[in-house]
Amino acid sequence: MQSSSKAIIWVVVVLVILVGGYYLYRGSAPVETGPIKIGVLQPLTGDAASYGESEYKAIQIAAEEINKTGGINGRQIELIAEDSKCDPQAGGTAAQKLVNVDGVKVIIGGACSGETLAAAKITEPAKVILLSPSASSPKVSEAGDFVFRTYPSDALAGRINARYAYEKLGARKAAVFTELTDYAQGLREVYKTSFQEFGGEIVADETYNTGDVDFRTQVLKIKSKNPDIIYVVPQSPTPGVAIFKQLREAGVKAQFTTAEVLLDRQVVKDNAKALEGVIGVEVAVDYDNNPKANSLRTAHRAKFNSDPGSFAANAYDAVYLIRDAILEKGLNTGKIRDWLYSVKNWMGSVGAITIDKNGDPVMGENVRKISGGAVSDLGSYAP
Repeated sequence: MQSSSKAIIWVVVVLVILVGGYYLYRGSAPVETGPIKIGVLQPLTGDAASYGESEYKAIQIAAEEINKTGGINGRQIELIAEDSKCDPQAGGTAAQKLVNVDGVKVIIGGACSGETLAAAKITEPAKVILLSPSASSPKVSEAGDFVFRTYPSDALAGRINARYAYEKLGARKAAVFTELTDYAQGLREVYKTSFQEFGGEIVADETYNTGDVDFRTQVLKIKSKNPDIIYVVPQSPTPGVAIFKQLREAGVKAQFTTAEVLLDRQVVKDNAKALEGVIGVEVAVDYDNNPKANSLRTAHRAKFNSDPGSFAANAYDAVYLIRDAILEKGLNTGKIRDWLYSVKNWMGSVGAITIDKNGDPVMGENVRKISGGAVSDLGSYAP
């Protein structure tokens, strides 16, 4: 009787172990294999294609470098690129496809603020990481808990531009001429508020719609106010170049200033006469002394036979930030989000990056001047 009871007990124990092991196996997460899909949201056509292509090239270089060294935890990166056209509607549609069809957990983009804000409405509820290399509207800071960027907010750039105009250039009367987009209007508001705070006066505040080509009405209004300085903010290079041409044709005598969009080196080279003497603000990238920036430039010359363009370093760093996050936290986007918020003095091609509570990078910007088809550095300047 005693031996029979022991036998029954052992049978029960074995059954418990087997059943428990079965359910434990069923409940365990399968090990993911295959490539890691990363979405890319960039304007690859239209007026903003110049910096969309610049960013995409740098993203490709970074992904190829990572894949050649074994990928991320043994898995290769697969880029899935969508053309967001620097347009909110196209950006939202592209994000829908990347999230709901391709199933990506990370998207690098967009380049423009409007498309990034539209994409955030899709990615945020899906808990997909959205990391922009160049969307700089202050509104992006409030777009969601899973939204980050490697380029600082216009709250910094607009203020630096206004302060430099007032303190260094001695401007007291400013005219502002901006495109009706999230990006340009963000800079417009910051510049106006800051310039007035420093003691200056905004004597003209003109805007134009995307796609406009004739700016003579606004130019004549600006000329009639006789400003010391004119701050022009286009969404993309084409209308900005046209505005400066028309300002010169109208005989406007003032110092011209602008945003980073018109500091693209190829744009400057191709439009040297129209952009002569224009001053702007951008994130400084030290391609000569920063090893990561130098590596990007070398790889870019080898692959594309050209130097990196605008925002290329910010896009390059975005890929490596995601690489490091996944290496440490896997593909759990909640953990990737927390890792990104914890970034402090992470060394990238743009220098040391610290991510603040809004998902924005804390970094400096430099004042630049266009002369003879090239861009010279006027040094860093405090906001």
